[in-house]
Amino acid sequence: MSEANQLVSQILQLAQSRGMDQKALAEAARISPETLSRLKKADDVYFSTLSQLAHAVGMKLSLSSDAPVADKINQGRLFQ
Repeated sequence: MSEANQLVSQILQLAQSRGMDQKALAEAARISPETLSRLKKADDVYFSTLSQLAHAVGMKLSLSSDAPVADKINQGRLFQ
């Protein structure tokens, strides 16, 4: 499963936990239900589309460090 698939899956699970079916999610994200269906199987997804889906469930996409401990050391915040 690609990272894009994982993100779409997580967004779908969150939408479901908030009582949204796929049609409602697609509508809230301003994409067609067919597009959402294709995204579930896609290996590559536009960032803008993922962002729209995340926004539709009250989330936003962001980047985080792949090495959080190293970041804390570099910032002098290891023990804070």
